[in-house]
Amino acid sequence: MSSHLNNLDHFRILRLSDGKVEYLRQLENASCDSLSFVDRLDLILSYEATARTNRRIHRRLKESGLRTIAYSEEFSFESERGITRSQFANLMSLSWMTSAHNLVVSGMTGVGKSYLVSTVGTQAARAEMTLRYHRTSDLIEKLALARADGSHRSVVNLYRNLDLLLLDDFGLSPVPVSASRELLEILDERAGRASTVIASQFPPDSFHSLIEDKTAADAILDRVIHDAIVVNLSGESMRKLKARHVTLDSLVDPDKQKGD
Repeated sequence: MSSHLNNLDHFRILRLSDGKVEYLRQLENASCDSLSFVDRLDLILSYEATARTNRRIHRRLKESGLRTIAYSEEFSFESERGITRSQFANLMSLSWMTSAHNLVVSGMTGVGKSYLVSTVGTQAARAEMTLRYHRTSDLIEKLALARADGSHRSVVNLYRNLDLLLLDDFGLSPVPVSASRELLEILDERAGRASTVIASQFPPDSFHSLIEDKTAADAILDRVIHDAIVVNLSGESMRKLKARHVTLDSLVDPDKQKGD
């Protein structure tokens, strides 16, 4: 068996499928002949490592439940939104997560809370952190169902061990007494261990009134708010701003479209 066929077999045995792609590319590219053995090996291994990293990130994003994959490089500062470039850069560094600080994002409907939360989540996935995104009401329902079917402890363990938990639309409807304890159990398990992000139309000083069980409310706020970074987004609705860019000339005439 030739050395070439041996190499292909070794790539298969070692499961270096992406490294094999780079190896074959080098054989077909005459410009690679001038490279040293070490440089060519470096290219092969780098190609394999990068591909594996990208697959892991893709898997984390898929598992996260994020409704939007939002990259930090695409975040817009065109309008006043209540967050500076410096503050945004600090959030994207994820340094606050190493100290298990939490993040609270508040603001009126449409100012970009969910988008900012999604950007944080995407950045965490790119750093190969584990995360889950939920609307708060959906997480509460999931916990209640888990208690009913006997999987409660495994679900709690899952959320306890995540690097990042993102809760959107907190307080959109009041948190009922039964759900307050469910939510407290998750946040209590994460307190001081891992970061939680909460997005809400209401400012943090209103959170207590949104939780019907006041004893649980005290405990939840103690675990979430006291060491949280608070970002209050403001400005005009991003949906309205986007709508202004839609002009009559940019709309497609249905009749004309049928004739094309």
